[in-house]
Amino acid sequence: MNLDDIPRTSTPPPDARPSAVVAALRAIRPSRRAVLRGLVIGAAAAALVPLDWYLERRTAAAEPGSANRAEHRGCAPTSYDANPNNWPFEGPAVCYGGWRRGSYPCSGGYHREGYFEVDGEEMDSTRLATECEGRNAWRWKGYRCSDAITDVVFASGDTYTGITIAACRLPESGSLLGG
Repeated sequence: MNLDDIPRTSTPPPDARPSAVVAALRAIRPSRRAVLRGLVIGAAAAALVPLDWYLERRTAAAEPGSANRAEHRGCAPTSYDANPNNWPFEGPAVCYGGWRRGSYPCSGGYHREGYFEVDGEEMDSTRLATECEGRNAWRWKGYRCSDAITDVVFASGDTYTGITIAACRLPESGSLLGG
């Protein structure tokens, strides 16, 4: 065998033809307008995606003078579709989730902790601090929504354990990043 008998990769054989895929790609002849449109769309997407990421993160950042932003970025709710208050039933619906929501369990701007009684029910609450950067609250529409696990003993003797949400009105002035 002679080295000259081995085919070279740089020169195609005399009867070589392009594959079906290459032939199909070569047959596509986009207009200049289509190419320009693709370039503009690609540039717009490349510019707007980082802007969207920035605005998404900015919405969750607490800023002085704005009560409608999450207090702690890890606490930003997945949705701001508020559930109606049921503890008590009056007041604006600003918090979501939980078995009970409302102003009853507010103490010092957060969900009350420890033992307390409301309407003949005995409650024992512990704030949840395993999420939300070691905190347990977010701010929305001038309120702080603070979570706790609450054990309830009803007047009938029945018991229940579930998440309760305190909708605590924020003071008009002061630090937004209270603890």
